[in-house]
Amino acid sequence: MNIRALLIALFVLSGSSAAWAQRAIVRFAYGPFGNPGDAAYIVENDRIYQACGPFGERGTCLWLFTEDKVFHSADAFGAKGASAFVLEGTSFHRAEGAFANKGTCLFTVEANKVFRSEGPFCHKSGGGFVLEKGMVFRAEGPFANKSDVALLADGEIPMIALLAILSAQ
Repeated sequence: MNIRALLIALFVLSGSSAAWAQRAIVRFAYGPFGNPGDAAYIVENDRIYQACGPFGERGTCLWLFTEDKVFHSADAFGAKGASAFVLEGTSFHRAEGAFANKGTCLFTVEANKVFRSEGPFCHKSGGGFVLEKGMVFRAEGPFANKSDVALLADGEIPMIALLAILSAQ
């Protein structure tokens, strides 16, 4: 009987370790070379958490995301709340209502550049960010020229989660 309980416990624990494999930490970065700073966000499965401390302990849940929608968290544990953002093609919009209706545009993604955008038709208003090999550079001007590094990503982050994080920058 004890062997059966041990096997069940090992099976349950092995499933929980698979969830940790999808964890990514987003850190603040400083300067043109991206000196790493404290952990800022943790992306785990379909949730974005605030990071606590320099090593990235998981704090309160900020957002939940699907393939094309981001919702605010209703509590610290990640219950689904009001809609926040919606991704439509290469444009990232604020969302309104319970069904995440498209609102004003925040970003337009072109290759590895993320431009700040305005209005319902996503008119580019200048540089925002440049994405390169786990680093997020601030971008300046109409052609999004690289500036200092703003964030470093340790692990794979879905684009919709990264855009939600960039909306807070």
